[in-house]
Amino acid sequence: MSFTNHIKLPWRTSWQVSGELRETLFWPCQSPPARAILLMIPGNPGLADFYIDFCTSIHTEFNSLDIICVSHLGHTRFSDNRGLVHRNQKTHSLDEQVENMVCVFDKVCEEYEGKKVFLCAHSVGCYFAQQICEQREERVQRVFSLFPAIESIGLTPRGRQLWFMFQPGVRHTVAAVVDMIRWIFPIRVIHKMANLSQNLNADNSHLVVDKMLHGSCVNSVLSMAADEIRKIGTLNEDFYKQWGHKFVMYYGRNDNWVPIECFKKMKRVNTGGKVVLCENNISHAFVTSQSEEMALVMTEMLKDELHCELG
Repeated sequence: MSFTNHIKLPWRTSWQVSGELRETLFWPCQSPPARAILLMIPGNPGLADFYIDFCTSIHTEFNSLDIICVSHLGHTRFSDNRGLVHRNQKTHSLDEQVENMVCVFDKVCEEYEGKKVFLCAHSVGCYFAQQICEQREERVQRVFSLFPAIESIGLTPRGRQLWFMFQPGVRHTVAAVVDMIRWIFPIRVIHKMANLSQNLNADNSHLVVDKMLHGSCVNSVLSMAADEIRKIGTLNEDFYKQWGHKFVMYYGRNDNWVPIECFKKMKRVNTGGKVVLCENNISHAFVTSQSEEMALVMTEMLKDELHCELG
């Protein structure tokens, strides 16, 4: 038995992509060489660790599938390959985030030349996947869009509720308060406060505190959210009429980020792809408590597309 068999997945690394260091999680296939690769694109706040349970569950079902998941730039603090903490102080715009994600996709295609490349995206990550497909449509085998936040985010119920948090003065104040909290309180106290959250389990609340609860990270998360509201407008219907056959799209029934009207519109527009409405009561924020349930759905969708050829 090789040493790597004793290492718990995913493997964790930092990845230099077009001048930017990206936090990266990697699940190597169980029976090398890989015959396909799944690139997981998070939503906002964009922490790859939130998707560990989801990706691990999918990975165990396929012998010849590699999985890569990357965090968004500047949204998290992480250790580089020397073990030093990487503090990205730059605030990246939505366009910059998308541009670098396209570079990630290019590197994946270069590494897996001749293999099938699948995208799995969540929430606003589906906008990233859409942009990748617009620019590299010939290389994308299939896109699995989960709860796709790809139109008029600012007009959704949650967008209307939270828009003020994304304004420059407010988000800078919130970021400053976060840094003050870290300076005043011991980390164990902050962990106890985070554990009171009704939306996160203990593991996820610790992840938020350790990796994201830093002023620069919070500002990056809120800044990208502001960009989403400004730049993601009406649905690009022409794109989905032309390339919709590459998409498997999964919508929630009670989603305040992606209302049911979005599903109905996409059902009319994308007649060549697969547009599905959730029947399992899975929430938009499935990574907080329903990773296993969503992974079961995703595994079945992936098997349908692959006809179980990855075994």
